[in-house]
Amino acid sequence: MTETPSTTPIAAPPLDVITRLLHLGLAVFGVWSWLDGLGWIGAGASDYDNPVYSGYIQHRWVGIVFTVFLLARILWGFVGPASVRFVNWVPWTPARLKVVVDDVRSLLRLRVPEHPAHVGLSGFVEALGLLAFLWLGLSGLLSAFTITPGIPVFGWLHVVKHWHQIGNVLVPAYLILHVGGTVAHSIVGKQVWKKMLFLK
Repeated sequence: MTETPSTTPIAAPPLDVITRLLHLGLAVFGVWSWLDGLGWIGAGASDYDNPVYSGYIQHRWVGIVFTVFLLARILWGFVGPASVRFVNWVPWTPARLKVVVDDVRSLLRLRVPEHPAHVGLSGFVEALGLLAFLWLGLSGLLSAFTITPGIPVFGWLHVVKHWHQIGNVLVPAYLILHVGGTVAHSIVGKQVWKKMLFLK
């Protein structure tokens, strides 16, 4: 059976409470962890090899909470409602990838694509975001359980720690895409953000 993507707007099913709570948890603790790691909140995570490392400790615990939310969201993508299950929206089929390409073409013509949540470009961006954050969460957990604060890091663990810091670029890039998409939908009258804040 082949998928035939619709070209007309489709009413999105209501989001369940668990999906909304997981999204809010990821947003709050993800942004907090990023800002904390940079030192915009607190001392910053780069003090882990100093005699005083309060910034690293705070970043570690905020990151652990974020990773718990992330792993719960990934699990929910396998056992949650049909509308949030990965098998139903991740763009890995030719038909779904075609919708992503069509959405990019629409944006180039300054037209905002109208689909249910997770369909087309929004699904592609979310899938990439989950993969990127999975790396950040797991590499952060590995660092949290193997780094001894106050002692410099060397070898393979230093490499993991270094690549964990790619979050300094990945997080703002994702926020630009995700928040930008939300703002674009709001401009054309589709207030999708209200669903996540339990306002709709």
